[in-house]
Amino acid sequence: MALLEVDDISVRFGGVHALSGVAFAADAGAVTGLIGPNGAGKTTLFNVVTGLQPPDRGRVVLDGVDVTRVRPHRRARLGMARTFQRLETFGTLTVRENVLVAAEVRGRRSGDDASPAAVADALVEQIGLRGVQHERVDTLPTGTARLVEVARALATAPRLLLLDEPSAGLNELETNELGQLLTRLAAGGLAVLLVEHDMRFVMSTCTHIHVLDFGRVIASGGPGDVQRDQTVRAAYLGAPGDADADIVDDDALADVAALADAVGDDDRVGARDRANALDPTAGAGPAAPVLELVDVDAAYGTIGVLHHVDFELRSGTVHALLGPNGAGKTTTLRVASGQLRPTRGDVRLHGASIGKAGPDALARRGLCLVPEGRGVFPNLTVAENLRMATYSGTPLRDVLDRAFERFPRLAERRKQLAGTLSGGEQQMLALARALATDPRMLLLDELSMGLAPLIVEDLYAVVRRFATEGLAIVVVEQFAHQVLGVADVASIMLHGTVQLTGPPGDIVGALETAYLSGAVDV
Repeated sequence: MALLEVDDISVRFGGVHALSGVAFAADAGAVTGLIGPNGAGKTTLFNVVTGLQPPDRGRVVLDGVDVTRVRPHRRARLGMARTFQRLETFGTLTVRENVLVAAEVRGRRSGDDASPAAVADALVEQIGLRGVQHERVDTLPTGTARLVEVARALATAPRLLLLDEPSAGLNELETNELGQLLTRLAAGGLAVLLVEHDMRFVMSTCTHIHVLDFGRVIASGGPGDVQRDQTVRAAYLGAPGDADADIVDDDALADVAALADAVGDDDRVGARDRANALDPTAGAGPAAPVLELVDVDAAYGTIGVLHHVDFELRSGTVHALLGPNGAGKTTTLRVASGQLRPTRGDVRLHGASIGKAGPDALARRGLCLVPEGRGVFPNLTVAENLRMATYSGTPLRDVLDRAFERFPRLAERRKQLAGTLSGGEQQMLALARALATDPRMLLLDELSMGLAPLIVEDLYAVVRRFATEGLAIVVVEQFAHQVLGVADVASIMLHGTVQLTGPPGDIVGALETAYLSGAVDV
């Protein structure tokens, strides 16, 4: 019997099915991976296993004992320990004190003769923290603080260790050392369950992997089996044939009909059949790039995210920025739009450095960002959302006329609260509001998120049409095949660097290894 068994787990948040009938097992003496695209339900599943989220249905069994209704602290006493995606260390305590707290708790309840101080010292040495053991944790780089959290979890002497994104903030050497540590711990009989976006780390460390997508397990097997699985490839990349998938949702059908008003048949066919071997500067002529990132580094606090990023965008061009979760794509857009200042390098508009210009100043200079999740105001009507675009000085009448001409469905919904619109209608509203300011550069983050394939096809046909009108467009997209059909040039990001840039036809061959192996074969 596996040490951990999860059986038929389902969780709903309102109308959202976060998990649906999830079942999997984790064995003692093995590192088990749990992977999947953004929003697949991985952290929710971790919370169910550890008791932080009650399931609507199903069971969690630890070593033959049903713990589904057991509270989190009692599960910890039964041998569960976890780390969190967001650090949960004691920042004002030293490294050793963090580990000692857990060792003392374990000593009180276990009754064994092990000295808490000796346990703490041994773990500090084992995890490679001796050089910083007397430093306060809140003064450490995030990657080091994550290792402190791992050491503290191990100090409770767990039988099952759950790690949520443990490699975030670690450099390549630290990541490799963590993988070796987990392998040694598993060889000693510990069961390790790992949620992680770094595919190279997952594939080299895990003996068995379960893949989640939209709250369901879509594949299970060894690293090679998972990498070869066509369903997994489609979940991470989007399959080339997705546009022909059946749509049964009434809202989705309505969205397709509405987008048909905004996209001509020639545009749609042209987007679908667009050649993938275009020159990266097609349509740009001799003009200089309108947007450039030059040797850019960027960080969130002590977490380095971007490293020596070079990127450029030209008028009339769709540039697809691709890569797996955590590659740095959204951070690149945040830097380009002035939301995050680089720690090194330069951002240039039309050849001139933006300096310390913020998002509002850049928006007035023609750069507009449509964020992941659409960024509409749910408690305002469609018309009120569009009114927000008048900040640039464009009269409200012009804003509304432009929006309703491009997306007639929005005219029918002008008095409806944005939060009650379908997903496709909300994306139309986000695009209409962005385009109402007549931008010269448009940054789109995960345009396809939560939408049916046919809706995405038509949305990208709209994007292609905007580019032919001279707009410069960057599209960050996880489902790569959806956007490659309309892109003029594409880049693959991994580990905060741009690894490969070129025509879509040259990029597509490197995508699978990038997404599922964490490397690019150049």
